[in-house]
Amino acid sequence: MVLFIAVPSASNAQEQKDLIVTTDWLAANLNDPGLVILHVANTRREYLNGHIPGARFLWTGWFAQDNPELTFEVVPVSKLVSAIEDLGITNNSKIILCFSRSSVTMATRMFVTLDYAGLGTQTAFLDGGFELWKAENRRVSKEVPDVKRSTFAPVIKNSAVVTVETVRSAIGNPNTAIIDARSERFYQGQPGGFSRGGHVPGAVNIPFSSIVDSTNKFLSYAELKMLFEKAGVIKGKRIITYCHIGQQATLVYFASRYLGHEASLYDGSFEDWSSREELPVETPPSQSQ
Repeated sequence: MVLFIAVPSASNAQEQKDLIVTTDWLAANLNDPGLVILHVANTRREYLNGHIPGARFLWTGWFAQDNPELTFEVVPVSKLVSAIEDLGITNNSKIILCFSRSSVTMATRMFVTLDYAGLGTQTAFLDGGFELWKAENRRVSKEVPDVKRSTFAPVIKNSAVVTVETVRSAIGNPNTAIIDARSERFYQGQPGGFSRGGHVPGAVNIPFSSIVDSTNKFLSYAELKMLFEKAGVIKGKRIITYCHIGQQATLVYFASRYLGHEASLYDGSFEDWSSREELPVETPPSQSQ
């Protein structure tokens, strides 16, 4: 059986493997000793109430935390490595991310962090997550697996998480697409809790909610490709995506990688950009500042 479904990759993208697995595949490979299933949840109680057999609890705060400047930023490398080792992940692990309820963007946020740590090429996403697993009447466990702390050597991928300087320098670059992953009303100018509304100049809008269907399963490869092309994001373009605080945008980041693009997350996102009054924002003509 093949590990992952084949996905075409762009010529300028880093070598990648497939990023999505099905519940059928996971059920057939649960006993693989090299497999690490991470159940992404806000609380341990949610995990303890039921999870895929053998799954380990991944609290989002171990990989992304608030700091005095911004919300939900990637943690320092030393903390990240310690968390990865606590989860028993090695440089050879095959990782499957599983979200519960409707928290698909929390799981893709964890993907970005793993990609940043150098584990992106060996991490995949369970399509439909734990809710689909349960809906198919598959086995659910409340047992907590005994996990031995590992040793992990990170290979930091700095391009995965970028700052305002990278975004500012990318404006007007024909080889880079800046994608605003927020809902259209925020892209068009609704402040969304920030001091200024609008979007980064030149950014196109691909709302995060358009990446998945009503059951939080990903659109097909062809549908995603068409969605990106409709926004002017074609093969060969590097992508920088942002949202409010750097969570919703990770769903677009994941889809970008799935389609074979080089991708970056502007971690500070519009929370950071809008607070810098020296930086311009674009709004529709009727709302221009």
